[in-house]
Amino acid sequence: MAISENRLNTIKKIKELEEKGLFNDNVWDEPKFEPLKPGEVDYFKKKLSTRIKNKFCNRTLERFIKKMEKNHQVKLKDIKGLDKLQNLTSGAIITSNHFHPFDSYPISRMIKKTYGKKKQLHIVVAESNYAGGSGFYGFLFRNQNTIPLASNKQVMVECFKAINYYLQKGDFVLIYPEQNLWQNYKKPRPLKEGAFRFAVKANVPVVACFVTMEDTEYLDSDGENVQAYTLHILDIIYPKKELSYKDNIKYLQEENQRLMREKYEEVYGIKLKFDTKED
Repeated sequence: MAISENRLNTIKKIKELEEKGLFNDNVWDEPKFEPLKPGEVDYFKKKLSTRIKNKFCNRTLERFIKKMEKNHQVKLKDIKGLDKLQNLTSGAIITSNHFHPFDSYPISRMIKKTYGKKKQLHIVVAESNYAGGSGFYGFLFRNQNTIPLASNKQVMVECFKAINYYLQKGDFVLIYPEQNLWQNYKKPRPLKEGAFRFAVKANVPVVACFVTMEDTEYLDSDGENVQAYTLHILDIIYPKKELSYKDNIKYLQEENQRLMREKYEEVYGIKLKFDTKED
């Protein structure tokens, strides 16, 4: 089975962005959407209708993932470092590389294996995906445990309050510091500081994760080898009391980047090198 033209175009676009050093840019065009308005998102799930849709969505997604696993369309090979979560009782920001539409499912399995139903996972998503997503993906973006970002300042205040609320509640908030999804891209990209800013503001640790991939014998709908994922829990990084607000953000960001780079080099056996062309 030949690789689809759509996937080849995506690979080409990723290569072009890497060469330009635009590591956080979007590979695909954003869907058209109307900016979120104040009160439009039930961030705290106060409405009964929100809670019902959320419960139905989570059950639907779980069944969907199990079906994909059964049909060899996704595969979680292993989770390494679960012992590092044993003494973590507070809420935390979780970071990971962003490489697949369902790359949050290894993180979800990690939390269920460790905490069962005691803690929930909330996922920060782009406004365009939440407001403009259609079909099954749109259903997930709007009804799963998602926290959409927004261009409206008042809505962003609601978003920030929700993130802090869930962290103080003891839950986990997953943020992808690489920002945009680059499908099946194995290298750890430069991290944006937003996730670490939230961690310092809420005074919670960062659970730094990195997913490595390897080919399986199965092919996906685009004709590429389905990847088997290994989720590595790299470390629990705590803000330092002796550092200032800005220095703490920089510390968490750089430490997370270092851990990802070292795990990449360890697992794949090569030095991290980007194919960036200098002007």
